[in-house]
Amino acid sequence: MNGKFAIFVIVALLFIGTAVSVIGAEYAVYYASTDSQDTALVIMNSGGKETYYTLKVYDAYGTLIDAVSGDLDGFESDYQVLSDIVGQEKTNWGLALIETPGILTFGIETFVNDGWQASENVTDPVTGGNGANYYWYGLNYANTSDQTTGIAVVNPHNSPVAGTIFVYDSAGNKVYSTDILLDPHESEYYLLKDLVSEKDSMWGAVDIKMTAPIVVAGEYFSSDGTLLNVDEITRFYYSE
Repeated sequence: MNGKFAIFVIVALLFIGTAVSVIGAEYAVYYASTDSQDTALVIMNSGGKETYYTLKVYDAYGTLIDAVSGDLDGFESDYQVLSDIVGQEKTNWGLALIETPGILTFGIETFVNDGWQASENVTDPVTGGNGANYYWYGLNYANTSDQTTGIAVVNPHNSPVAGTIFVYDSAGNKVYSTDILLDPHESEYYLLKDLVSEKDSMWGAVDIKMTAPIVVAGEYFSSDGTLLNVDEITRFYYSE
């Protein structure tokens, strides 16, 4: 290897390494900033070194509404109320995407009518997958006389994602399925009381098969429509 070529290779490797370190990680969560519901993010620098982040907020159709940035010292935390960034509109829900070269963890706080309702923690960054054809996500649901469930499916990627949603009753019978295609950064929402019958045995497993890793959120409601809890799922349980 001659000297000039060796220098070229070294510079190229340094450039690639720098690009990777600057790009770092992307984290994706489900949010809602609608008429009565709001979301706040506790953004925690768990890497211990000074870093920064950019928070991008998309509507349900995958359109970027706004973005903000922040700097964090080691183990410092920041607090972002999403309605302060994008306002509250009926389509202001779906993907909140955080880009950073650091190691972050997140607390996700849900508010209903300005009152705190639920809290969740997310530690896993978005990945491009492991080369599998499909990635599976699971959550529990109920559509009984005293509760029901809503499911948000969020595409954090710059390319479309396709898949299928399966719903089973408590005996393992498939009671509903539908194919899904999400455009880049788009989200879909399924309220199960509109899709399956209401009865005591209508609870159990929701299985979601997608062509790339996604974010799934389960929203759990009482019979009168009061939001009780929000569960965010950012890690697939199986791939094939």
